[in-house]
Amino acid sequence: MNKNDWMSIRTGDIVLVRDYPNPQYKEAHAAPTKTRFAVVIGNFRGGYATLPAHAIVTKGGKTEQPYYRLKENELRVPANIISDRADIALKGVIKAHRFPLIQMILKVGSLPLETKIQLIDIHETIKNRPIHVLEMEKENPYYAKFMGFFKEVTLAEKMQFMRDDRGNHQYEFVRNEEFRVKAIQLLEKRNHLHILSVQLEGDKGTFTHTFATKKSLQEIREDWKEPKKAKEWIREDVKFYALWKNPFLQLKPDPQPHPDKYQSLEKFRERSSVLER
Repeated sequence: MNKNDWMSIRTGDIVLVRDYPNPQYKEAHAAPTKTRFAVVIGNFRGGYATLPAHAIVTKGGKTEQPYYRLKENELRVPANIISDRADIALKGVIKAHRFPLIQMILKVGSLPLETKIQLIDIHETIKNRPIHVLEMEKENPYYAKFMGFFKEVTLAEKMQFMRDDRGNHQYEFVRNEEFRVKAIQLLEKRNHLHILSVQLEGDKGTFTHTFATKKSLQEIREDWKEPKKAKEWIREDVKFYALWKNPFLQLKPDPQPHPDKYQSLEKFRERSSVLER
């Protein structure tokens, strides 16, 4: 397998996994691996045939019993996530402290945004628990990178950053691609923020996003004239930093741009320079 096998897999997708590692196999006298469902935590497109994932477990059906209490490293799988290729109802809990590299068999569903944010919240808790840190470091020393990637991609989805015309979120697949400002529109000034709608153009397409920035118009004219990678552009929006501190934060709706009021960055630089005189 190579990276082309993973082109349809996204962070937060639920997949059926071939040979998911069973860390308790010796104690349980069971097979060292088994086929199970899991949540993909990252897709780095690095040419590898494996992806980091969290296991979904039922503990022999115990997780579905009314007496079962979730542990701090567990999140219940949302109801009614059913495969479009097979009539499979998913049950159980996501083990948020597991980070093995897995091989998928097929995609069966996707976590809703709200559940991804809850998973981030669990990550923020268990990364400060020595017992979980030891387990994560032992299983995969790159677990912090996976957690950070998952959080970044999820926040981009909440911000609708790099969403295409069909409503698909492309950020995790273009985050290292360069984009330049194709057109820009100043929407309003809100306290110390400038709110701008920007069309970003690159080899992977054109995406429109509304930025909130503390930068002055002069700083915008200078800082945004050169291409940046998508992962740099998202950090030009103060909403990203606000959500990084609190992923549950409810964002204020963005003002709507006028389709006829976009202008090139060059014209924007000329006109905004006049406004500041």
